[in-house]
Parts: sequence; C-alpha cells; structure tokens
Amino acid sequence: MRSVKKKKRVPLPLKKRLSDLEQTMLKKGIIVHYDLLEAAGLKLKGGLCKFNGESHLFIDKRKSVYDKIRILNSYITPEQNLLFSPISGSVSNFNPQNT
Repeated sequence: MRSVKKKKRVPLPLKKRLSDLEQTMLKKGIIVHYDLLEAAGLKLKGGLCKFNGESHLFIDKRKSVYDKIRILNSYITPEQNLLFSPISGSVSNFNPQNT
C-alpha cells in the first residue's frame, strides 16, 4: 500500500510574501505561471519568456515556497528585495513579525 504524503503547511507570512511578490511582478508586466515543467521525461528549467509582447515567468510548481520567493525576488529590483540576497544566495532579513 502506498503512503499518502501530507502537504506541508506554509506559514501565513510566507504565503503573504509570495502573493505580494506575484502582485509586484504583475505590476511590472510579468505574468507568473506555476506549471509542472517536465516533458518526455526531461525536467525543464523555468524562466522568463516573451510571447506576443507579453512577459511570462514560468516556475516549476513542485518548488518549495522558499524557492518560489527566491526566484521571484531575483526578478525584482534590489531595493524591493527584502528576503533574498542575490550576492550570498541565502535567505536573510526575514522576520515573520514584519510581514
């Protein structure tokens, strides 16, 4: 018998941060898509694409919330980047009390 995986609960401040980043991306004219990025057994990388003059960012839906936040942060200007430091590549300055 196959065991059923329980989904990990995402803390509310992280959900809010992810939602805020998605809204920021939308304001910048970038549409965010979470899809299963796999074709013919190959795992594909996500990224930014332009179709008919519209920008689309594709992210694998299996990524953790932390990875999704890190990826979205990498497309936002440094002064708005409060969670991810592109220089160190680590999560920093995150305080759930402040979000």
